[in-house]
Amino acid sequence: MDDDSSVEHTVPNNIHENENRLNEIILDTSPSLFESSSSGEQLDEINKVEKLVEDIPVNSLVETQEEDRLVETVQIEPDEEISEDIPSEDENIQDLSLNINPTGTEADAETLIDASLNSDHEISNLNSTIEEIDQSKPDLGETIELSEVQVMATDNENAHFTVIHEPVDVESAVTKLNDETKSSTVPQVIPVYKRKNKETKKEIYSLDSFSKKEKVFFGINITFNVVKRLILYLVLIGVLGGAMAAGAGFGYFANLVSKTEPPSQEDMASAINRLEQQSTLYYASGEPIANVRADVVRTITNIDEISNYIIDGLVATEDEDFYNHPGVMPKAIFRAVIETILTSDGTGGSTLTQQLVKQQLLSPDVTFFRKANEILLALRLENYFTKDQIITAYLNVSPFGRNNNGDNVAGIMKAAEGIFGVEPSEVSLPQAAFLVGLPQDPYTYTPYDQTGNFVEDFEPGIERMKEVLYRMYREEKINKDEYEAAIAYDITQDFMPQETRDEQRQSYLYNAMMGGAIEQLMLLNIQEDSFDWKKVYEDVDWYNEYYFEAEEQLRTGGYKVYTTIDKEIYDQLQVSAITHNSNLGATYDGVFVNPETGAETYYIEDVQTGIVVIENATGKVLGFVSGTDFENNQIDHAFNMRRQPGSTIKPLAVYGPAIQENLINPSTIIPDTAYVYTLSNGNEYAPTNYGGVVSGTFYSARTALMKSDNIPTVRIYEQLLNRKVPIIDYLEKMGFNTVDSYTESDTQNLPFSLGGVLTGPTVFEQTRAFSTFANNGQYVDGYYIERIEDVFGNVVFQQDEAPVEVFSQDSNYLMIDMLRDTMNGGSGQTAAATLNFGGDWISKSGISENSKDIWFMGSTPSITVGSWIGYDSQYAEYVFDLNDGFDREAVRSQTYWGNIVNDLYALRPEMFGIDQTFTQPETVQAQTVLQSTGTLPGSVQVNNRTYQITSPTYEDLFKTSNPAPALSYNFMFNATDSDHQTFWAGIVQAIQQQQQQQQQQQESSSSSSESEESSSDETSEENSDESTTEDTPPAA
Repeated sequence: MDDDSSVEHTVPNNIHENENRLNEIILDTSPSLFESSSSGEQLDEINKVEKLVEDIPVNSLVETQEEDRLVETVQIEPDEEISEDIPSEDENIQDLSLNINPTGTEADAETLIDASLNSDHEISNLNSTIEEIDQSKPDLGETIELSEVQVMATDNENAHFTVIHEPVDVESAVTKLNDETKSSTVPQVIPVYKRKNKETKKEIYSLDSFSKKEKVFFGINITFNVVKRLILYLVLIGVLGGAMAAGAGFGYFANLVSKTEPPSQEDMASAINRLEQQSTLYYASGEPIANVRADVVRTITNIDEISNYIIDGLVATEDEDFYNHPGVMPKAIFRAVIETILTSDGTGGSTLTQQLVKQQLLSPDVTFFRKANEILLALRLENYFTKDQIITAYLNVSPFGRNNNGDNVAGIMKAAEGIFGVEPSEVSLPQAAFLVGLPQDPYTYTPYDQTGNFVEDFEPGIERMKEVLYRMYREEKINKDEYEAAIAYDITQDFMPQETRDEQRQSYLYNAMMGGAIEQLMLLNIQEDSFDWKKVYEDVDWYNEYYFEAEEQLRTGGYKVYTTIDKEIYDQLQVSAITHNSNLGATYDGVFVNPETGAETYYIEDVQTGIVVIENATGKVLGFVSGTDFENNQIDHAFNMRRQPGSTIKPLAVYGPAIQENLINPSTIIPDTAYVYTLSNGNEYAPTNYGGVVSGTFYSARTALMKSDNIPTVRIYEQLLNRKVPIIDYLEKMGFNTVDSYTESDTQNLPFSLGGVLTGPTVFEQTRAFSTFANNGQYVDGYYIERIEDVFGNVVFQQDEAPVEVFSQDSNYLMIDMLRDTMNGGSGQTAAATLNFGGDWISKSGISENSKDIWFMGSTPSITVGSWIGYDSQYAEYVFDLNDGFDREAVRSQTYWGNIVNDLYALRPEMFGIDQTFTQPETVQAQTVLQSTGTLPGSVQVNNRTYQITSPTYEDLFKTSNPAPALSYNFMFNATDSDHQTFWAGIVQAIQQQQQQQQQQQESSSSSSESEESSSDETSEENSDESTTEDTPPAA
């Protein structure tokens, strides 16, 4: 490198073509650059150059920087961005050069200004040219000065640069350049301008020449302009942000509701009308029993039953644009969204329509999803329903705190009645304002507590009332005079005093009728779902699902449940039961120790009772007794408790079916002898009669039923099973729940004939089944729920079961006649003796194993009364003790039954139909039969001897289709050979004894010849081979 003021740089051949192009650009633009009269025009020319230069691909660039006349050569690869070192702060000037790169960008810190001389200039004039260049530099302020001049000469292959620093000696530089390059071309001069250090000169703007006033106005002007621009920027940002937010919001809204299927008009109507309303139970007379216990008390009302004060107050307070908007208010929604974002509590922004949607169609969750669906559904609701329909629904839905007996009230009707004692159409302006204010915070503004007493402070509710009045005044719903008068009014004087809750809900009656209504709704729901009620009842979880669903329906559905209960009869039964239960049995007490926790419970065990009175012709339950002490024992002993039926099952499942199947007649002789049956598990079953007695005798079915002996009953039932008679079908026809009371598996066991079951029937079931006999063999469904109406008056259930034939009229009448004997001379004679009035009564008693349960059923043609007494044995097992001083079981039960019936007769004698009798059908006939065999008189061969049996006889009843049988050796029903041998041996012995007696009478008689002759003739006849005897069955 030459230590000269000029430095030569050699540019590689591969950029020769590009440099030539650059040279052309410089040459083309040089004249215009230096001829420009102003710095602005020069800058324009410079920009043109820069633009043209940007289009040239640059493969390399050589950059020089001088420091103590030391030149450094830098090689840049093609397509690489040019980067130039920045001088240090100690330097007074900074280089400005064009940073040319493939993308054509301009470096911020540099500016390259290229200029050239025209080719026809003389070299000798180069120095003056440079001076001209310096003088014509762009007017860019004091920061620009001419730093150096580059002289470039070109030959055919290379381009050469010489940099001349001040003092500028252009001639020598050009001469040297030509000598070295051997170039004859005119060199090109390129001036390079550099920016001075910014710190070399600073210009400070001063307000010293301004007056104080001018300074103030100047400052205000500056501030105003700054603020104006700031506001403008904020507005622009807000508009853009709002537009973006709106777009995002609409997209988000669409996404939220995209998967929500819009409900139909019918679905929405059902939803907004699905209100929790209090149901009511009624006596048969239509008099209310009680309102169904519910979480809320509500009654639906119509728009024309609501005062305009209430409508105007509600709209003015909750939604002043209600009659103008389509269901939503965008500005209010926006405000609610902001609240949700900032506070997570977007409770505001809802119109009345949205509030209705929120209460009836959506969950209470505060989420964007719920809010989006709320808006969608509100718009849809407005399309389907009128404003009046919407506001009426809102007033029926909304909660209004508590009423004067402490019930939670909802709906304007119950609110007006329970707080002011008036209808919604009758409220005054202050009353309307008070009511309208309640839904916002009902339990803060309500004047009552949960017991119906006044709250200590009425002020919150009164202040809310005043706010409603003010808004009504502001919206011009009332005038100033009305407003001021209402504000001054003392609303507390209108509050209703406390009213005690209806205690009927704390009773056996309420619970029983609730249970019956729930069961009917259950059966309706099961039927609607096309399921078999038996399958549902067999599955505990499934049953509970339907039960609780029906219970919720009843509690909140506003149903009217009409029962069959006669209030007078019911009330009399309660009095009678309490009056006469003191003679039923002993009272026990004790301490129960919980085996798991060790906790001790003191208890008292009294005799409990259940009674049901049924009208035969209709099946209506007129009255009942479920217990005598509801406060201490809420078990329903009439409709819910299930116990073993004892001998009351015998006519229903044994004698009745046996007669219907023509297995027996009333006169059929059945052995009451020792009976042993081997069960499938190998055990032996050996029943006995009451008291463990086996009489060893033979008597008729009529007598066996009258005495309620067990062994003849078991023998009959065994034959029913052997012949595969479907006993369960008979029971099901008589209304028994064959899942819970008597099951098919129960009926397959011999002990069932005596009442041996796991659960058993209720008193209600057993009583209505027994009434089948009083209804000529037709089962008339016993019931106590007459009708159920929904809130709109539609009948959802109506008792209308057709009678079911269980026994034919002739079979049934045979049973009637047998059960008469039971009442008059058999196991029911104590009851008959207790009655103080007559009537054609049939009856059957029953005692379960170990005297745990005592039953009695009695019927006239008009009415059936069934009763049960026993111990609940909740903590220990208790049974009736014959040594407790209360007489035999039957005496206790039947005396109790008789006393209650007497009381009922005194109250309502006509319902017993004592002037009516059970009518014998034409298909039943009386026939004379032998007492000993129950057959027609006739001859029989015993031990190869023939006996003619003709007496003693009696008349009994038979079906014309199944008359009395002829006499035969094996005439007894389900008897063993031993039984027949024993029977006939007794008959033969009786005949022989009779003959001996007759012979002794002959020998002892005094005779005249005529009397001896007469006696001789008689003796001769007695010695014939045919004999007549009478069978007098041994006493039981």
